Amino acid sequence: MGDATNVNQWSGADVFIAPIGTPEPTDLTTAWGVDWDPVGLLNGEEGFNWAREEESGEFYAWGGILVKKTKSKHKRTVTFVAMEDNPVVFELVNPGSTQTVADGVTTSKVKVPQTRDFAIGFELREGTKVRRRSVKRATAEVTSEIKESETEPTVYTITVTLYPEPDATLYTELSGDAA
Repeated sequence: MGDATNVNQWSGADVFIAPIGTPEPTDLTTAWGVDWDPVGLLNGEEGFNWAREEESGEFYAWGGILVKKTKSKHKRTVTFVAMEDNPVVFELVNPGSTQTVADGVTTSKVKVPQTRDFAIGFELREGTKVRRRSVKRATAEVTSEIKESETEPTVYTITVTLYPEPDATLYTELSGDAA
């Protein structure tokens, strides 16, 4: 028999970016630190899409008996859709580029994207239930066209690649009731 309280449909979410080495939250209620910058509004229908890729090999003995299976080249990514045009999204979309604001005018110098490492945090909320995932090192890239039009908002589909820590940890997850 199942338990409906174990079914998650998240009503709120945030993504935070910080310099590598920034301490992440250690509980479900403490706010993300001042060095964690929020990405802003996210497309909730698209959500967070966690993908994994890896290669595997199977080895058979005479007679077709499977004797070993190996795995290698594990890759983990998370894709989300940012809806705001703000400095944090600009950094994710255009790593290595600059923006300055003077007298109410924003000047962006968009350069060929560079690889930029950062820490990233994901938070999901449903009532008092919270799930936080923090990644110590990641990179990002835009993985679809950016459309500017009169009929749809401009959105940025961002795919983040997670890099493991020395002990092979991809991310740390905290989850539970924050009440």
